[in-house]
Amino acid sequence: MSTAAAAPMLPAVMRAAAKRRERLVQLLILAALALLVPTMTKYLPWADDAGVLPIKPRDYTLLTLAFAGVMVMLNKPSICPAAFFMLIVPLLRVLDAAFLQRFTVTALGDHSIVVMTLISNFLVTFTTVLLLSAEPWRRVAMWVAVCTSLVCAGCVYYEWLGFRSFTRIDGRMAGFPTDPNDPPIIISLMLAAIFTLNPRFWWNVALIAVVTPAIALTLSRSGMAVYSCLLLAYIVGNLRHHFMGMLLIFSIAVPLAIGGVAILSQTSTKIGIVSNKDTMDRLKAIYELDFERIKSPERGKDLQDGWEAAGKEPLWGHGTGAGTSLWKPHNQVVSLWIDIGIFGVLLYVGNLLLLTFRVFTLRLRGFYCLVPLWLFIPCSQILTESPHYWFTAAVCCNLVYTGRFRLVLGSPAKAEEPSHTPLPQS
Repeated sequence: MSTAAAAPMLPAVMRAAAKRRERLVQLLILAALALLVPTMTKYLPWADDAGVLPIKPRDYTLLTLAFAGVMVMLNKPSICPAAFFMLIVPLLRVLDAAFLQRFTVTALGDHSIVVMTLISNFLVTFTTVLLLSAEPWRRVAMWVAVCTSLVCAGCVYYEWLGFRSFTRIDGRMAGFPTDPNDPPIIISLMLAAIFTLNPRFWWNVALIAVVTPAIALTLSRSGMAVYSCLLLAYIVGNLRHHFMGMLLIFSIAVPLAIGGVAILSQTSTKIGIVSNKDTMDRLKAIYELDFERIKSPERGKDLQDGWEAAGKEPLWGHGTGAGTSLWKPHNQVVSLWIDIGIFGVLLYVGNLLLLTFRVFTLRLRGFYCLVPLWLFIPCSQILTESPHYWFTAAVCCNLVYTGRFRLVLGSPAKAEEPSHTPLPQS
């Protein structure tokens, strides 16, 4: 074949290769959505309890884990060591519960069920970070974050409309997680990743408008406070470039917020499920961002008991599970201290401090991710068990840490060495 005939074939070959790469990326995104969205929104345990899942959650998780792992390997993964190093803390909890068994949890019937749950959560979390190691990790993160936030908000609206009841606390919407405090945590973490990766301001504003009422329907004081701080950070970060747009948004959002609070208070009062005082206290604390009223006296007592428990075993803790089933301090640092001791706390807080230092040295790159990563610590005790928490942390790590280790399925072809044989002379 002549050179002139081969030249037109080169673009066709390149287009075919590009199509193959795009198909692999699409399959990677599909694998990430199939694994992470049902897990992060806690659809799997709810579907299993409701009897609407055709297979066991364990089998579904294993199948999607395998599918996701294969697709990552086919999409040129490059490992960010810092993102995986943060997973040492949940790994220590798994090893402690599985092998040392210093604390036995029987709330679910048997301690082995708790161990299997921790192992499943860790495998999903590890695969979550691995999915963000693939070459098109930004596209994967955006698809997962958007779909997770929409599904989480959608199931809250579905419950509010009266089609089905999910919540375990009457009068507050919860969706698939069944705990009204979970949707604000999930949505805030997803929005933090979206704000970090997506520069399109009005696209993000539209998403905020869709999910904000869902967070309000949960009546979560701490969740709404952290969510408000995240929105405030986003407003400050975009105020210079979108000042007139901000004025338009405020002129529309403030009346809607006032009307929404009034509607929520009247609806909760008429239903008769939640007392007037509890509803009004929650709404006023959220609306006015009164952090003194956001604090719960019961949680304050739980936190005090947790500190006392951590002081009894400060070095090694009481064993994994004690901080979430026996004392329940509603504080991730205290809960971790109760579980695995001060060294686990130092690892956890040290990694977050190092990540924060990197963010500030790189001119606040990834700053939005830090807001929920830090602010939910005094509000929740199960962050280290949540894949969505480590998802946002991995997004931040991939942005601020440049060191990578490339993984390839085969060794690259070696270039031919130049011949040292002298050319024949004419």
